[in-house]
Amino acid sequence: MGKKRKCRYTDAEMATHEQAVRIRKMTDAQLVEYIEEREAAARKEGIRHGKMMTAPGKMIDIQSLVDEIGSLKGIGAVKLKYIGEILEKRLGGEAE
Repeated sequence: MGKKRKCRYTDAEMATHEQAVRIRKMTDAQLVEYIEEREAAARKEGIRHGKMMTAPGKMIDIQSLVDEIGSLKGIGAVKLKYIGEILEKRLGGEAE
């Protein structure tokens, strides 16, 4: 497979090529600085995304959830009790 001519690059391919050339021409110090900046930006974005994900949501009514699970075929009173205990332990702070 031969080399693709620059005149045949799409706009997206040309932008990617120019960025790759710019990165290849960087010195070691510039590369380290570039990577650290990208890492800091990614961490900041991750923290922001994490805060959005942990925003308070609707409350969970554990008892109605246990009742709904109890209506399933094959789940008896003992299993239902264990499921309720697990839900209380895991979601105790979020339950109504």
